Amino acid sequence: MRWASFKVRPRARFYLVATLAVVTTVTGMATGFGLFYRLLYLLVGTAIVSYAWNWLSMRNLEASAERGTRRAQVGDVLRERITVSNGSQVPKHALEVRDLTNMPGHTGGAVVSLYGGRSRSWPLEIQARKRGIYSVGPVSIANGDPFGMFRREREFGESQEVLVFPKTHNLPEFEIPPADISGDSSVRRRTHTVTPHASSVREYAPGDSLSRVHWASSARMGKLMSKEFDLGRAAEVWVLVDLERGVQAGELEESTDEYAVSIGASLAKRYLEANLPVGLVAYGDRRYFLAAETGSGQQQRIMHYLALSKAEGAIPLETALPQDEPLWTHLSTVIIITSSPRVEWTTALRALARRGVKLVVVLVDGASFGAEFETLDVLGPLTEGGLAAYVVKKGDHIPTALSGGRWARGAHGRAGEAAA
Repeated sequence: MRWASFKVRPRARFYLVATLAVVTTVTGMATGFGLFYRLLYLLVGTAIVSYAWNWLSMRNLEASAERGTRRAQVGDVLRERITVSNGSQVPKHALEVRDLTNMPGHTGGAVVSLYGGRSRSWPLEIQARKRGIYSVGPVSIANGDPFGMFRREREFGESQEVLVFPKTHNLPEFEIPPADISGDSSVRRRTHTVTPHASSVREYAPGDSLSRVHWASSARMGKLMSKEFDLGRAAEVWVLVDLERGVQAGELEESTDEYAVSIGASLAKRYLEANLPVGLVAYGDRRYFLAAETGSGQQQRIMHYLALSKAEGAIPLETALPQDEPLWTHLSTVIIITSSPRVEWTTALRALARRGVKLVVVLVDGASFGAEFETLDVLGPLTEGGLAAYVVKKGDHIPTALSGGRWARGAHGRAGEAAA
């Protein structure tokens, strides 16, 4: 396999030997004492032997990696098989083999020795611990010499992009108190799905089923005509994920932002499977926005956006809510997922509630992730305003924490049934 690069790195001991060689040469020339010249020969010979050893150790090597899927969810394990072959008769000792990746939390590798003409393969597991786009590969082989003077590294193959989606949970018992989310909307959207609501007709296209044919129009036009459908009358569910940098805590999969994104993806999945339009707003390194739509394609788009999002937002929730207020009507249900401890954003929620927007908050408790702020400080203002809130803490089983009737009802600092 073609190798991507070849690096030789002299190490600190080489520079020490080189310095000693210079000092020995100068001293020998100044004193004429033969011992210094013999010491110089020894130093130069050691450097030559070290370089040759290192050079021979890295010749005629081949490495490859058999990789599987390019998509995963947080918590999944990416499995691959590394194979290293020695194409020469010179044994190779203490080869350091790694599959280079920027996947957070991965430090795996192996040290192998190969006799002449032999090969060795072994499985390698990389755990996906954070959503995002990462590279896996190329395979790196490094080796030094017995005196620690030189280090060579070769890279084999190409890197492969891996997309890690947030983890999703089934949330069949999640409820939006106190009202049901169904309703009528005057807004209609065109869809490719067959629904009870036919809005117009168009010319028949190859692949259209017979159930789409509008026979009256076909007879009148003298050619086959197909019905166009829309989503009909249905309420919209919006998921808003707060990824402001300053209100996050924890690391990797045990972090507030990873919990928040996982909850957002799970809620989107829940309502899309119920054939309700779901929209997404996430304030992270940029604003991620998807208009409310239905179908599996919308689920994939939401998962993709949440996978790309980073908890590096600079817009606080109390600023984001008024900006997005025109999106929602009295027929909208908005689920806010945040770990923000600031009470200012609860005032913005009250303004939405007065307009008839149905609201529910999922509080990811930052203190349980090691934050210095107290997310649950907002429970008092929320409950005083008649707004429902679920509480999720580090280590919680998310489907249980978001099960029906477990939203917080207590006073300031108390999670009511959510803490039961």
